[in-house]
Amino acid sequence: MSRFLDERGRIFGKVNVVDILVLLVIVAVVVFAVVRMTGDSSTTVPVRVTYTATEIPKAAAESLAELLQAKGAVTDDGGTYLGKVDSFAVVPALKEYLTPEGVLEQFESPILRDVNIVVVGEGRVSGDNLRAGSILLAEGEKLTLVGEGFKRQTVITDVAAGAKAAK
Repeated sequence: MSRFLDERGRIFGKVNVVDILVLLVIVAVVVFAVVRMTGDSSTTVPVRVTYTATEIPKAAAESLAELLQAKGAVTDDGGTYLGKVDSFAVVPALKEYLTPEGVLEQFESPILRDVNIVVVGEGRVSGDNLRAGSILLAEGEKLTLVGEGFKRQTVITDVAAGAKAAK
């Protein structure tokens, strides 16, 4: 009977041990990739996200409002689809000033406006994260909103998902 491992490192004189180890590593990488790609436990839910473009000059805000009336599709600057415009509101921007009494108060700006844009779309819930494509939908996230004829830097100010988004 021949030895299990010969002097050249072959099992039963036919297969090299190093070749088997390399083959096992390749199989492990393929199995990991398949599990990673098919093991996504995310669910798709409806989302309603409010984006706020802050401190826009009054004329530019009015022009943006005209473009938003079409209620078209919006994406981020990378092309990720975020949804369709549901509604929008142009409101005076609030500025903080120190009064002569030394109190910090908010006043409406006579020349600047904030534009609140509500977008309805779909998002994926995975763990504690809500995403539209690769975009994290969380309050405070900065995002460039792109639509038909406009591109504006915005901040997410409200996010509703699931049943809350339908209201």
